[in-house]
Amino acid sequence: MKRFACLLGVLLLFPALALAATADAIVVAPYTAKLTAPFSGTLLPFDAQQGDAVSAGDVLFVLDTVPVYAAQGGTVSDVFAAAGDDAAGISARYGGLAALEPDNALYIDASNKDAHDDAQSKWLHAGETLYLKRNNDRGTGRVTTVDGDDYIVEILSGPFKTGDTVRCYRESSYATDSETGRGKVRRYPDIRIPGEGRVAAVHVSKGDRVAPGDLLFELVSADAAKDASAQVVSPADGALTLLAVRSGAPVARGQLLAEVADLSRLELSCDLDELDFSSVHVGDTLSFTLDAYAGRTFSGTVLRLRPLGEKRTNATYFDMRLSLPSDVLILPGMNGTVTLN
Repeated sequence: MKRFACLLGVLLLFPALALAATADAIVVAPYTAKLTAPFSGTLLPFDAQQGDAVSAGDVLFVLDTVPVYAAQGGTVSDVFAAAGDDAAGISARYGGLAALEPDNALYIDASNKDAHDDAQSKWLHAGETLYLKRNNDRGTGRVTTVDGDDYIVEILSGPFKTGDTVRCYRESSYATDSETGRGKVRRYPDIRIPGEGRVAAVHVSKGDRVAPGDLLFELVSADAAKDASAQVVSPADGALTLLAVRSGAPVARGQLLAEVADLSRLELSCDLDELDFSSVHVGDTLSFTLDAYAGRTFSGTVLRLRPLGEKRTNATYFDMRLSLPSDVLILPGMNGTVTLN
């Protein structure tokens, strides 16, 4: 009892020796960006995992696009759509996103009424090759359609032009008994490239030569903004603190994909007891330690005191934020202790 009274007397005589109040603290990343889907679609496979470090501009997600390919070869007559356009609106106005003049643009609208008078000469088959003749002009063609006495021959070679009347033969000798009929040369209409949704990318220009299967356009959902990108990038250097989707998942526009914490703007979050609230003010400089750097003492400025307290057991605590030093590596989740003056 005498020893306790003596110690109490010493503390009363020398208040500087009294134990300073402390508060538990943890490093937090208060500035977190929420990454959302720019339009409805399907996520392509990705490698990102929660906890990964990311850099500003890193592509974290890519939404699949709808490709539009050339169905046949030809030359692009014109391109009506640009990236960001409403594909349905462009198609309604121009009949398509682009016009394609097909290879072998001429055909013969033929009939077998003038064919050699035998059943075989008048019996045509789609896919067979015919030999074409007009005066001294020669060429070849392929039967594409047969409809009763009428048939269509796509011109593959020869110096023919629209309006010419051309005779068709089964034999390259142009023997009279192999004539299958005749007809007028006409031109196929340009092919219109249809599309719906939002135009994400245009891969052709007027005058380009394309082959079957060449990529012409990429389309995305109609709910995409005009300047929407299929790529979702990290807005800052930081860490992926939340991953809310999986590879290949369908997503809706605005759906949360991930959260990225900005690691360049960390703060020390401290639980300030209500009993100490009046002793600390914004702008004060306080000392603190971090478990990761044992033996070192740092100082930070009180940035703000959040006015909404959290009640725990018989006390209320307020969140106090302090600035952190820049000369050491500090990461979210590191624990520390703040000394309250």
